[in-house]
Amino acid sequence: MNKEIKAWLYVIIASLIISLIIRIFFKYPFLSSARAILGMVYVLFLPGYVVVRLFFNEVDWIEKAALSMGLSIALVILSVMFSNMLLKIPITPLTNFFVILTVMIITILIKKYQEEITAFLNKINFFKKRK
Repeated sequence: MNKEIKAWLYVIIASLIISLIIRIFFKYPFLSSARAILGMVYVLFLPGYVVVRLFFNEVDWIEKAALSMGLSIALVILSVMFSNMLLKIPITPLTNFFVILTVMIITILIKKYQEEITAFLNKINFFKKRK
């Protein structure tokens, strides 16, 4: 199995164990604590990790973690504000989930079609200096 897949499995297992510990010691419902932990990972780590994983291949794992946290906070805030102010999408947990998911999918598509996008922009002289 790939090392990265193993790492993600360890994160999921660790979050479930933490949820069980919270449930046992604090009498907090298991699903609510699991939802909170996985929601924090989804909002505070995953969007930035997608960007870092796709565009920054040469950084160390600690740098990836730090960049992921910072980029996630920036991406989530800007994308939710953009969707609310310009597109008039209300801020709810469900719409936030789909906005963050859309940002991650768009990032993946940009990386996948990077050569085609660059070729198109070169074709229309987008990167040329204008006089």
